[in-house]
Amino acid sequence: MKIAVISQRVDEIKDYGEIRDALDEAWQQLFLQMNTALVPVPNTPETVKLILERLRPEAIILSGGNNPVSYGGSALQRDLTDELLIQYGIEHDVPLLGVCRGMQSIALYFGGTLKKVEGHVAVRHEIEGETAREVNSYHGYAVDQPGNQIKVTSRAKDGTVEAICHETYRMYGIMWHPERVKGFSQDDIEWIKDKLNL
Repeated sequence: MKIAVISQRVDEIKDYGEIRDALDEAWQQLFLQMNTALVPVPNTPETVKLILERLRPEAIILSGGNNPVSYGGSALQRDLTDELLIQYGIEHDVPLLGVCRGMQSIALYFGGTLKKVEGHVAVRHEIEGETAREVNSYHGYAVDQPGNQIKVTSRAKDGTVEAICHETYRMYGIMWHPERVKGFSQDDIEWIKDKLNL
């Protein structure tokens, strides 16, 4: 069994006065289909560094949730965690997948920009390109300028960027959520296994 680390969203629970890291349990079930155990990392960069040093993961996943601070989000700790995980992937040649917010983090790390989009929240739509099929969609921001050495590999029919990859590093981004598919998609499973070498 392989080990991969995954980032988490930040949820503020006002009734309890708590700030929580959170991850849908579906992520674990999805990656068990690939014989991979996911280790969620907290949004505390100092702790993330220690976990990475000890675990030496074979893959990294940047999950969805929370807008980047530069686009109206309030969880700076999440931005810092994603940046640290991307940097680790580069320095240690670890394959990395960014999903939704995670894909946005990749684009921003390499100097890209985002833009607001309409009609991409809680819908399904077709995408075209290297991946061409129907996918789910839960995002209000999309990649506008992809960033340095970032290649767009799939788009929605309205032109919205739906998938990217880095031209040098083993980094991939998708805007759809494979963990939110009931029964999981075999296409998603095979694609992730191939890209992350699982």
